Amino acid sequence: MQWYQLHIYRDRLEAVEQFFVEIAANEEQLLTYGFKRAFSFATAKAAMEALSTFSEDFSSCKRYALRMDRSLGQELEHLDAHGKLVEQVALIALRLRMTELRRPLSLGLSTINQFLLYLPYASRLVKSKGLFSEEAVSLSKTIINLGRLRGIVAILLEHMSQREASDDEVFKPSNIKPDRVIDLIDAALIEVEHLTSISPSERARIEGYLQEAKKEALVSSPSWSKIVGALVIVAAITSGMADAPNAAKNLKDAIEYILGTSVEKPLQRYLPPPPEERQEEPSAIGVIV
Repeated sequence: MQWYQLHIYRDRLEAVEQFFVEIAANEEQLLTYGFKRAFSFATAKAAMEALSTFSEDFSSCKRYALRMDRSLGQELEHLDAHGKLVEQVALIALRLRMTELRRPLSLGLSTINQFLLYLPYASRLVKSKGLFSEEAVSLSKTIINLGRLRGIVAILLEHMSQREASDDEVFKPSNIKPDRVIDLIDAALIEVEHLTSISPSERARIEGYLQEAKKEALVSSPSWSKIVGALVIVAAITSGMADAPNAAKNLKDAIEYILGTSVEKPLQRYLPPPPEERQEEPSAIGVIV
């Protein structure tokens, strides 16, 4: 999933949420006349299309969020792990599909008589259990969690739209994946913890720079120049330490990744060629043979 697809995903979530709300609001009618009547609701068609790929869409959105904004990605993980959103939606979607495919009952005269005798008991049983007899399914809880999911997607969409708007012809901060930078900073922090050639106060100062860089990388619109500045300072310090080659390498990789990824087109193309290349260029005045 890419940021521009979040618009479509948000609209699909809204269709599912509205459909479920309409089902909940008309529960007595559906219990009386049959659950299949839900497919006559105006929101049914769009919702069923969204439900057919709900699990895949959620997983794709979660992976994208974890790459681009780790805090929002973790909120999606929490929503799935503790809210059981994907599982709840899958159970409701299964009930809907079963209802849609259910064949009409063919009744003979004797069967009708038996059914009429059983009807009062069956009606009380269905009404007592509601639309979803399984204890694991909670329609109201699912609607609430769908609203939370739609809110997270809206925040992610706004965040990514702002990042795209901040791009220009050369500098493309939207190309940077913050989680990669954070992983490299974390790796450097682990290496710094094991340094023996520096005093505790020096270690605390280095860790302070790295923690500030990591904190900045976690915000919705990071200042990459601020992050690079902090990493350059620590890289300069650790590059001269015999026991800190891995820390220095991680910081170097982070700096090169930020600068290399954020620049869409090499700056060299805006500059004249080196002097040696200009000398090798043919003269504007041709040689007459």
